[in-house]
Amino acid sequence: MTAGIRRTPVRAPFATTAIEEPGVPLFAASMLEPAEIIVGVFRPSLLWIAFRSLRWLLAVCCVAVLAITLGALEPWSGTVLQMATAVAVARVAVATAEWASRVYVLTDRRVLRRRGVLTPTVYSANLNALRRVELLQEGADRALRTGTITFSTRSEGTWEAAWVMVPRGREVLELVESARRKR
Repeated sequence: MTAGIRRTPVRAPFATTAIEEPGVPLFAASMLEPAEIIVGVFRPSLLWIAFRSLRWLLAVCCVAVLAITLGALEPWSGTVLQMATAVAVARVAVATAEWASRVYVLTDRRVLRRRGVLTPTVYSANLNALRRVELLQEGADRALRTGTITFSTRSEGTWEAAWVMVPRGREVLELVESARRKR
């Protein structure tokens, strides 16, 4: 499922109804309270996979360049190149699995975040309990029109959860703030 802003809320009087709705993650449907409405379902931008893998890919490229440079001297440079390619492919595959496991859900009552491949974790906070909701955007985020939305039930200190690299971050933040005002 691609990231996006759902314009019409999914009415889910019971979890079994929400499970039947297209685009509703199973974890969210199983956590819904009676009459809770899903306002939006989001994922990180696909570029998150590239940014998550970047350091590994740069290291692998350095090893590959070194292997090619020393290729005339060492008989095993071809093997090093193959191993570097395998590591790069594996790292992108892991990042893709991590991306696929990240789902952000906004309901009319709560924010939910699921992440993790082998040991998934779920963060849930009532909209009424949130003291701070902020949009963090660095230069790359502004250029890509993404952003990280942070949530905290405390007035000060660090945030407790984040929706990382959400496409159209400002629009999603406005949607979250709108849902908070309605509570």
